[in-house]
Amino acid sequence: MGRIIGIDLGTTNSVCAYMERNEPRIVINEEGGRLTPSVVGFTKNGERFVGDIAKRQMLINPDATIHSIKRFIGRRYRDATNDLRLVNYQVSEAPNGDCAITVNGRSYSPQELAAMVLQKIKKSAEDFLGESVTEAVITVPAYFTDRQRQATRDAGTIAGLDVLRIINEPTAAALAYVHDRKKASTIAVYDWGGGTFDISLLEVDRDVAEVRATRGNNALGGADIDRRIVDWLLDRFSSEHGLDVSQDKIVMQRLRDAAERAKLELSSAPTTEIHLPFLVSDQSGPKHLQVSLTRATFETLAEPLFQKTVEECKRALLDARMDVRDIDEVIMVGGSSRIPRVQDLVRELFGRPLNKTFNPDEVVAIGAAIQGGILEGEVKAVTLLDVTNFSLGIEVQGRRFARLIPKNSTIPTQKAQLVSTVVDNQRTVKIHVLQGESGDARENVSLGEFELQNIQPAPRGVPRIQVKFSIDANGIVNVSATDLRTGVADEIRIDAPTGMSRVEIDRLREEAAQASRDEDEGREFKVLRNDVEKELVTLEGFLRENRGLLPKQDIFELEQALKRGRMALLKAADGRNLQSLMGYLQRFHQHLTEKLEQQARLH
Repeated sequence: MGRIIGIDLGTTNSVCAYMERNEPRIVINEEGGRLTPSVVGFTKNGERFVGDIAKRQMLINPDATIHSIKRFIGRRYRDATNDLRLVNYQVSEAPNGDCAITVNGRSYSPQELAAMVLQKIKKSAEDFLGESVTEAVITVPAYFTDRQRQATRDAGTIAGLDVLRIINEPTAAALAYVHDRKKASTIAVYDWGGGTFDISLLEVDRDVAEVRATRGNNALGGADIDRRIVDWLLDRFSSEHGLDVSQDKIVMQRLRDAAERAKLELSSAPTTEIHLPFLVSDQSGPKHLQVSLTRATFETLAEPLFQKTVEECKRALLDARMDVRDIDEVIMVGGSSRIPRVQDLVRELFGRPLNKTFNPDEVVAIGAAIQGGILEGEVKAVTLLDVTNFSLGIEVQGRRFARLIPKNSTIPTQKAQLVSTVVDNQRTVKIHVLQGESGDARENVSLGEFELQNIQPAPRGVPRIQVKFSIDANGIVNVSATDLRTGVADEIRIDAPTGMSRVEIDRLREEAAQASRDEDEGREFKVLRNDVEKELVTLEGFLRENRGLLPKQDIFELEQALKRGRMALLKAADGRNLQSLMGYLQRFHQHLTEKLEQQARLH
């Protein structure tokens, strides 16, 4: 087993960590940063950029710059329509009902785009560590559904990673917190990032970390706070100029950037200036936007969102049958947790000082790396007892949902229930497995279905069919059904299908690997072109400085070599010709240098 990396695949930024001598370390990416923007950008000629360089093109090419991918991964289009106003690019419904993102006429699944971010992280880790990386632990929001978890795993597979474990972000943060720590305590992990919110309550004692309850909202993050500021700016601009600019993608991207900057500045200052010159122009001339946003106004705009997180915290306490006095410490995770008003509300709710030991942007990746170290056997094992984030059950007569395993049940776990037929002499029973909290089966998420056949004919209600659910430590669900009279049985293993077949995932993985190879070759080609260009410039300088010392024949040959080099540089389509040209120019340069040195010694 090689080194296992831990990845926090974030909505806004992603972070990678690894273990070194029992201590977690953050991977520094190719740009020298600790955070990698979770952004993928495309140019019209098909080039692809990931990370900082992609983020920089958002203002000039917003419809071909994909951000907030995590908001759409593993989700049905009908459930994600409210998130469309947070992005400029085109999101539509795929044939399987999932979200699809169209760029330059090509449709991508969110898994493909997330895989591009993971591939960038994988490459950065390999460059930083100086070794191949194939295994990873990836974190997800605690309130991700099984479909979203599996979609994240699929993204890792497409990126060329063997995803050993998918763990909840707050649980990972708690794991980082209890690493090499002896003190027993009850912890609340308040995790508010760019796209999602989670609250988890855990009891930790030396080698055991048990999640008591988790709540969250997968469509509540920093981007939603930014949108409140954007709407306020739109109203101010409309009031001043009488123009609605909400359909202009470039304008909207400028407003989003300004809103994000203002939000960050208001974490440390009571007021901030938002100045956007030449926002639009009409027949009367250019229109500018310049306003002051105070922290008080900002807090008023975002207060409903802040209160939503507080309500989720209160529900988590109820689910865990805990009182705020039972909480010993509160860990703040995620960029949005830095907002002063948010910290005040959390401090007021729990009545405890906030633990700021860790960088809120990095603590989740650190926890994932520790989990990887445990799997490697390099880190002292911590028993991690997580919980189900949603209830699991089956559909019964009247399209009702029969809950078999309630949410917040500690996993691994199993539960059995007896069902029967609904009509006389029924020979088959369909078992429809669902996840959710609604009593109406149609409002919950379908995880799969199968049929138990060859049931002995009998009056309705007589057959006794035992349906058994089991969930392992990885959250994989197995459902079996057995006719207790005859012993006829069937079962289904639910890996939370996401609409992507194994064949499709394998195809995309090979495409991604080939794209990575092409990018490496392209990068090497650019470096080689640059080296040849430098050598030509050096030779031109050599000729200028030594023209009076060189024989006419050498001058002629050098001028011809420079001419051929420039022509070859213009026509080069790959690195083979440039490599031989580079060798020729270096040898020719060395030959002339040695010749001049000989002349100098003779004189």
